[in-house]
Amino acid sequence: MADPKSTTDLPAGATRPERVDFLKQMVAFTEGNVRSYDTKAQISLAAFVLSANPLVAVINSACGTSGRAVLMILVVVYIATVLAYLWVLWPVAPPQQRLTEGLGAKNLFYIHDPAAVAGAQYAERLKGLDVESELTAEALKLAHIRKVKARRFKAALIATLVAYLVIAAGYFAVGRCAF
Repeated sequence: MADPKSTTDLPAGATRPERVDFLKQMVAFTEGNVRSYDTKAQISLAAFVLSANPLVAVINSACGTSGRAVLMILVVVYIATVLAYLWVLWPVAPPQQRLTEGLGAKNLFYIHDPAAVAGAQYAERLKGLDVESELTAEALKLAHIRKVKARRFKAALIATLVAYLVIAAGYFAVGRCAF
């Protein structure tokens, strides 16, 4: 009995409109991921900064005058962790040229310096537009940005954990604080 879905019945690959649609969806999905890393970093930063007030109050009440060293540790660790979260929000440098090498993309999707491109020149470049190549290049660039943002966000989360551990160690070791 023959298999109803033999390899001769399957299409050879996606059609050009299907590929373009796929790339459009991929660009939209990846842009959403990049924005979500920025949003998560902002929320995490706000929560981290708000957690400072109770920690300072605990250190002041439990440590008294010996709490100054612990407070200095807290300030240094907090500044480093806040900078880690701000690094997530910092723009990502453009990816290396080899990422889109050989695609034939003309970088028409995102113009880095609009003042450097005249309207007529841009319109002329649009006439030779290959949508699939441009969308492929943008999808690859966005995937690079997503990868960098994810790495930065993970580092900021690790910095948060380290900050709390350092503050706890300072509380017990340096300040010799009582409960």
